[in-house]
Amino acid sequence: MAFSPALLLHPRTTRRFAIKWTKLAIFIVTFFSAQPLFALDQVNVHVSAGISPNALLYRFATEKGFYREEGLDVLLIQAGMLPGIQGLVGGSFQFSQILGQGAGAVLRGLPLKIVMVFDTRPLNWLYAGKNIKTLQELKGGKQIAVSSFGAALDQMTRELLPKHGIDPQRDVVLRAIEPTPSRLAALFSGAVDATVLNQSDRLIAKKNGFNELLFYGDDLEFITAGVVVADKTLAQRPELVQRFLRGTLKGFFWLKTNEKEVVPKFAAAMKISDGEAADVYKSALKIMSADGTIPRALQEKMIAFQRRSLKIEREVSPEQVYDFTIIRALNDELRKGK
Repeated sequence: MAFSPALLLHPRTTRRFAIKWTKLAIFIVTFFSAQPLFALDQVNVHVSAGISPNALLYRFATEKGFYREEGLDVLLIQAGMLPGIQGLVGGSFQFSQILGQGAGAVLRGLPLKIVMVFDTRPLNWLYAGKNIKTLQELKGGKQIAVSSFGAALDQMTRELLPKHGIDPQRDVVLRAIEPTPSRLAALFSGAVDATVLNQSDRLIAKKNGFNELLFYGDDLEFITAGVVVADKTLAQRPELVQRFLRGTLKGFFWLKTNEKEVVPKFAAAMKISDGEAADVYKSALKIMSADGTIPRALQEKMIAFQRRSLKIEREVSPEQVYDFTIIRALNDELRKGK
């Protein structure tokens, strides 16, 4: 049969063509909308196992799309402090949240740098069993749970106890227990007499009648969280570090300036009431750094403190531990963009 152009105008034929092209169009739109316009770089970030404002900052920056804007697919991986540092040096992690153990690793000679700081004072509390109401009652060999030995909580506890007349080597027994929920469980079970807690676990301890003995932020300037990176990554992939820090800095400033949006997120993540989350938020604001950096005086103070705690005799300069070159440039960039 000879082909007739009139067939194309037949209503039945027209409908068939329309259906086929519509299906094809839907497929094309669906396929390409599901694909990123460009490949995202995978970034593995080591974060602490507990839930804290510092760790949640990374999660919220991811949810807000700040990393995706930088072409990054950020995977947050919870791990203990020592595995985290080992993974950072070995290349399993590109970045780590843990500054206490990170700085300690630098002082011991590992090739790492702290490139951003979230806080200037610790959001940690010492809580004790229901029968212990004062710090002095810990004397006589009572057991206190800290994180791994040499980590920030351990260092801070050894620094604070003498200020209150307690010798951490003679009067009490410090036990290394990770992660934070395990320390809380040890307190509840009576396996330890006291423990160092973060803000969310402190709320649980308080609700259950345990006694607050000490707020670390009252007595100490101490940085605990931010961004640590391997020297190798900093030297070989500065553009990756810059993109990650830009996304983190956006999340940092967003968290500091959006209370109405952040508080419900805190409440959901920590499984607490909005009122409790508001208290968490206000406490976090009080101890956050101004712009992701700390002054040289505090850098020197931290190094001196950690050298003393870790018994490091050699001199260590701030430049060996901290490098805020990129974060300062990004702050200038963000200010100019306003």
